[in-house]
Amino acid sequence: MQLVSWQNWSGSVRCPNARSERPVDVPALAAIVAGHAGPGAVRALGSGHSFVPFWANGDTLLDLGGFVGLESVSGGVARLAAGTPLHAIGPLLAAEGWALANMGDIDRQTLAGAVATGTHGTGRDLGSLSSQVVAVELVDGSGGLRRLEQADEVAAARVAMGMLGVMTAIELAVVPSYGLHERNHLEGVEHCLEQLQARLGAHRHHEFWWVPRVDRCIAKTLDPIAVPAQPRLDEIPFGEAGERFGASWQIFPSTRDLKFNEMEYAVPMATALECFRAVRIRMLQDFPKLMWPVEFRVLAGDDGWLSPTVGGEVATVSIHQAADVDQRPLFDAIEPILRDHGGRPHWGKQHGLDGSTLAALYPKFEEFCGYRRQLDPDGRFLTPYLAERFA
Repeated sequence: MQLVSWQNWSGSVRCPNARSERPVDVPALAAIVAGHAGPGAVRALGSGHSFVPFWANGDTLLDLGGFVGLESVSGGVARLAAGTPLHAIGPLLAAEGWALANMGDIDRQTLAGAVATGTHGTGRDLGSLSSQVVAVELVDGSGGLRRLEQADEVAAARVAMGMLGVMTAIELAVVPSYGLHERNHLEGVEHCLEQLQARLGAHRHHEFWWVPRVDRCIAKTLDPIAVPAQPRLDEIPFGEAGERFGASWQIFPSTRDLKFNEMEYAVPMATALECFRAVRIRMLQDFPKLMWPVEFRVLAGDDGWLSPTVGGEVATVSIHQAADVDQRPLFDAIEPILRDHGGRPHWGKQHGLDGSTLAALYPKFEEFCGYRRQLDPDGRFLTPYLAERFA
């Protein structure tokens, strides 16, 4: 154990006096958890790509850099060590002829962190990465190793923010390797919205960004192809038209060099366009020079108890602000619009909802909290932020 000063990717969460542990295997991890008596919580670090206080000053922060790699793949199910970065999974699966069915456009997260927060890409018939989980192994709050594989266990574990335990291995449904052809083009806002339904039906993946400063949209489609022998992988500069193609894991991600904070809500598809139009009006009125885009993606619902997409198809509306700029004026202005249209917040991104408000949004919220108490009766995995909402 050593004392460390740590902060998350954007700098929105800072822990100047934390303890760091790097367990080398499951028994070492179990001993750390079982022997923890405080102060603070026990929290896995992942890549720190969430924007909310999943970690607090004084916590014991777990570096799971030893829990990496593809352990097996058979029959369309891959077993991966939970600390494996997303950017490493594509090559590992490709070597065996497999691929993830979907990914987001950032691949710096660890698998456990992405599953724990409901990280997702886009695609009307495709769910989040968490929706692909078949089974989870974790060390619970008593230091015991558990395998969660029954339907209710998996539904609870799919998006659990590290509150059920420290994941050590995750089993995911995977698909045969495939390629993707990406096309980006620029267009007016109304044309983009008019074409939305047709594009969602015609393409495996479709999303768009709207840039307030220029009041224009960047539409993006991804379509499956055979894995090309000669890929074209140069990234399309943001805001420009172009195309590229390659293996799916090469095309899904984009480079994110500029740091930002983010708020995102999953809005029922029935109200999504009305919601976007209201967001646009407010931003043109109060933030017309904002250079950061609003991202609009569509994905399928799933059965995760705390999944923002539980119950049906949603559109996710994402708001960004530079990490060195106070995001609160922007987020405080837009969040009521997202809430008024039936939205649920992305757990890893900033929002202003308390426990009672969140409980009303999820039919299985109380069941989750009860299961959390069963697996972690002493609250070893709860930071103050999490305890306020899920204790």
